[in-house]
Amino acid sequence: MKRHTLPIAALALALTAVSASAAGVKISCARGPLPKVSLINGPKPIFVKSIQANYAVSHEEAKAAAAYVCADMAAVGNAELLRARTRAALANYRRR
Repeated sequence: MKRHTLPIAALALALTAVSASAAGVKISCARGPLPKVSLINGPKPIFVKSIQANYAVSHEEAKAAAAYVCADMAAVGNAELLRARTRAALANYRRR
């Protein structure tokens, strides 16, 4: 029976690491009543700063990643989709 305990524990640990991979980034998008107007729709500065604090990226790279995450109107109110887009946007960068 102990032979099954180790793989299950390893799987649980791996899933915990995946769910925590975007935990340090505070996702914050500005949403206005007009979805196509970039002045009122897009990432908030706190989102860009949070990316820079958690990943080794330049300010421009952080802004681009945040803009990518916030550009999807289908993600409004869907925290899991926002986290998934954040992980995808930052997949090629090293965490601090």
